[in-house]
Amino acid sequence: MICMSKIKCAVFDLDGTLVNTIDDLAGACETLLKKYNFGKSWSIEDYTRFVGNGAKKLVKRAFDDTLDEETLNARYEEFKPLYDSMKLNNAYAYDGICEQLNILKQKGIKLCVVTNKPNVAARGMVEHIFGKDLFDYIIGCVDGVPVKPDPTTTLQAIKSVGCKPSETIFFGDSEVDMRTAKNADIEAVGCSWGYRSFETLFAEHPSIIIDEPSYISKLF
Repeated sequence: MICMSKIKCAVFDLDGTLVNTIDDLAGACETLLKKYNFGKSWSIEDYTRFVGNGAKKLVKRAFDDTLDEETLNARYEEFKPLYDSMKLNNAYAYDGICEQLNILKQKGIKLCVVTNKPNVAARGMVEHIFGKDLFDYIIGCVDGVPVKPDPTTTLQAIKSVGCKPSETIFFGDSEVDMRTAKNADIEAVGCSWGYRSFETLFAEHPSIIIDEPSYISKLF
């Protein structure tokens, strides 16, 4: 069980946890597929399965695992500015998220975003939707740095706000997030309103699963 009296830091995944971004992620991928006459397109439901392991893996899956490494790297480099240009076309914070974050802020909880979204896009999106002062630390995918479920960026975020893993709780919507929390030795909260099912989250044995944002502040 989580000892909430010790919690000083809340780490949040971005896509599927704080913000619904799937339409724009899908749109950027579909634009690339059409550009290269791939001859296949995917549904939004497909893209909810493709996301979670970073943009490069998303591009790989969108091209149905048909690209060699050199071509994949090239398509990934195209994807980053393409997605950055359209990342706010349809993205929106889930209902109640802003209110919940402000409640935690008022309680003195340090707020971090740790995501596998490209770092520039992640920072731009968070600052546009939530403002520049709400989160204490934001980090996305940086080339050369391991992505979640590797704990590197999560531990970096926690350390940067002056907290320890034992003082931290991780909110995420996917098995990747649950494994990240485990690898960082921090407590995990599964958020079932995102891109993965309750069953997928349950299989990862998080400390708790919540099904709507209004439960976030009730944990504190």
